[in-house]
Amino acid sequence: MVKDRTNSSHDRLVPLGTLLSSAARRLSTDLDRALRDAGFQDVRAAHAPLFLAIDSDGSTATELAERAHMSKQAMGELVRYLTDRGYLTAIPNPADRRARILQLTDRGNDVLEVGLSLVGTFDAWFAEQVGARKVDDLRRTLQQIIAADWQPPRA
Repeated sequence: MVKDRTNSSHDRLVPLGTLLSSAARRLSTDLDRALRDAGFQDVRAAHAPLFLAIDSDGSTATELAERAHMSKQAMGELVRYLTDRGYLTAIPNPADRRARILQLTDRGNDVLEVGLSLVGTFDAWFAEQVGARKVDDLRRTLQQIIAADWQPPRA
C-alpha cells in the first residue's frame, strides 16, 4: 500500500540540514532585497562568498576558492561576473606573473558594506531572540561542523 510507504514527518524531528538550509535561505532573501534596495540590481547573496573571502589588499582566485570552500571553476565564474560589472579589478601579481590579484573596486566595497550591515543587523536581532551566549555557542558549533571530516556511510 502506498500509504504505508509514505514518509510522514509528523512523528519525527525536522532534519538539521533542512533547518540550516531554511535559515540560510531566509538570510539570503533578506540580503538580496537589501542589495536591490541599495541599487545593486546585479549582485545576489550567491556572490557573498567572494566578498567575504577577499582581503582588503587583494587575493588570488585560488585563495578565494579555498577560503570560500568552492571549486576554482565556480569561483572563476563569480570573478568573471563581478569583474565584468565593475565590482572587482585584477592586477598582475608581482610574485607570480601567471596569477592576478583581485581587488574590490569602490563599487565592490559599497556592496560589501551593504552586506556587512545587513548581516550585523541580523546577528544582533538573532542574539536578541535567543541570547548572545546561544549565538556564540551556535557559531562555534557550526564552525566545528564545517571543519569536521565527516563522510556519509556508503550504501
